[in-house]
Amino acid sequence: MDYRLLNENEIENFPEIFNTKLQDAKNALEKLKNTEDLSYKNFIRPFADIVHELHKEFTKLSHLNSVNNTHKTQEAYKKTLPMVTEFFTDISLDENIYKIYEKINSENNLNKVQKVVLEKGIRDFRLAGVHLPEKEKERVRHINLRLSELGNSFFQNILDDTDKFSLEVEESVLTEMPESEKQAAKKGDKYIFSLQLPSYIAFMTYCSDRKLREEMYRAFMTRAPQNEKIIEEILNLRYELAKILGFKNYAELSIYDKAADTAEEVIEFQEDLAAKCRQKAENDLSELQSFASGYDIKNLQSFDIMYFSEKLKKEKLNFSEEELRPYFEKDAVIDGLFAFLHKLFNIEFKPENAEVWHEKARCYKLYIDGVEQGILFMDLEARKGKKDGAWMNDWMTKYITGSNDLVLPKAFVVANFPPSSENNPSLLRHRDVETLFHEMGHALHHLLSKVEEYFVSGVNGIEWDLVEFPSQLLENFAFEPGILKMFARHYKTGEIIPEKLIDKIVDNKNFHSGMGFVRQLEFGLFDMYIHMRKMSAEGVEKTLDEVRDRVAVIKPPEYTKFQNQFAHIFAGGYAAGYYSYKWAERLSANAFYDFVDNNIFDNGFAKKFLDEVLSLGGSANFEDIYEEFSGKKIDNESLLKLHGIIWERGC
Repeated sequence: MDYRLLNENEIENFPEIFNTKLQDAKNALEKLKNTEDLSYKNFIRPFADIVHELHKEFTKLSHLNSVNNTHKTQEAYKKTLPMVTEFFTDISLDENIYKIYEKINSENNLNKVQKVVLEKGIRDFRLAGVHLPEKEKERVRHINLRLSELGNSFFQNILDDTDKFSLEVEESVLTEMPESEKQAAKKGDKYIFSLQLPSYIAFMTYCSDRKLREEMYRAFMTRAPQNEKIIEEILNLRYELAKILGFKNYAELSIYDKAADTAEEVIEFQEDLAAKCRQKAENDLSELQSFASGYDIKNLQSFDIMYFSEKLKKEKLNFSEEELRPYFEKDAVIDGLFAFLHKLFNIEFKPENAEVWHEKARCYKLYIDGVEQGILFMDLEARKGKKDGAWMNDWMTKYITGSNDLVLPKAFVVANFPPSSENNPSLLRHRDVETLFHEMGHALHHLLSKVEEYFVSGVNGIEWDLVEFPSQLLENFAFEPGILKMFARHYKTGEIIPEKLIDKIVDNKNFHSGMGFVRQLEFGLFDMYIHMRKMSAEGVEKTLDEVRDRVAVIKPPEYTKFQNQFAHIFAGGYAAGYYSYKWAERLSANAFYDFVDNNIFDNGFAKKFLDEVLSLGGSANFEDIYEEFSGKKIDNESLLKLHGIIWERGC
């Protein structure tokens, strides 16, 4: 099968081709609105067809722009994005469609899932401003269009600056660096490092020259200075949008359709965790500073953390990521992950011989009891022109169409793991293994949906502060000894990973977890506070400083501009929602310990979890259904236990 998505000519002509499809969609929607029998079957499902078709087509371009970013994809995306934004904004402000939803919602022949579709749809129409006077609707349209343009510019600025920078160094400063990392950086007789994450992390972890570490850190933390003005405009537009829609601020608007009840509740949740974890974080930093003092570092800085953490782990835990990497060859890890999922949920992923967008990408078909359920694509290695980080993206969603056909889901899992070469395989750090498990959790949530209504199937319709629940749950299994032994084998000898190395992985899991914990809370609180009022660029910086004063245990140099790279909230879906990681992790920790208590592979428990929780997509609130499933209330204790932070001991 051909999944190259778009060729060069199609990319160049994409805006014109997509515009034609958009006009067809508008015509189809107008015809649909005039249907005489406006029932669920005759309106909602055909409406879903229109939405799904446009999402499917646009994703071809948006995905390529993330993984194979070129001048052509940038230009095509920049031209097409406003069309998409305008179309869906117009739908969200269409009173006729809103009234049709209300009419259908009053019918008595709806099942439970259909009722959820309509109730969430009606809520979303009102959140979009469907009830507003036309003048204010027009302003909402303009704001949404401008926000989409700004988000794209924010992302592109980061990517451009990431690809521009490189640092050439002498081999003498790399004596501590593992040979595999050095070889990845070697270009002829030179060693060249970039700001792409595998390269950056390797350099910051192993470069012995402090001045060079700071140079690399400064380049990374000062990327995209032009984003400062973009941030100010984004925040002011979001604030204005919230006021138009009748909310006090954008934080209140963002929280409205999430599982949390209020912005104040979210702030209290994070501030409380920060207060209870701060002592642990301070102890972590004190230990690291004391260790670094032995190397004449009297004032530990942010650009020292990775380097000295690695050295301390080696000394204290006798732990080194490099020692583990031969046991985590990328393809073997993928096979092992699939084997684990087969044993856990009785699902199978089989390689599919398909043409894809890059030679390193792979395609797999998902089966349950021999019946195809969907398709998974993986693109896991770092390369130039690829967006930083790791993510899952949905391409197609499982649902029943207006003509009563079943569409099967398709999903992408993307990462930036160390690249393989002709002579060297891609050897992963354990943190990469954890990341793969995490993104696979998102993919399973989407691919294993048994819901057949488009708007709440898979990841559609899920409360944003619970969307991380399946991914965080699955990543915890990457630390279980019995699961690691299923796939962690030395890529040369085939030796199963020794018990002593597994012990090191487990011991390392919560090494300096206090520092990592408060850093996430720092991000979440900063995000929430800047969305609670109008904000200038100076106000953003001041707010970040104030949050750090209360939460952080190490302050970065003044030149750092973390906010200019905070794509999660300025170019992603986490605006006034970054807290979601901790909010969902609380639920995932509870679920993980329930799996452990049931011996993980108790198929009765896992199957029940799949059927009664994971496969419900966005048709039910994960918190509600998990409490019903487990028969107990969700608590914070499991989250703290997971990170090795014990409240009773004052940590």
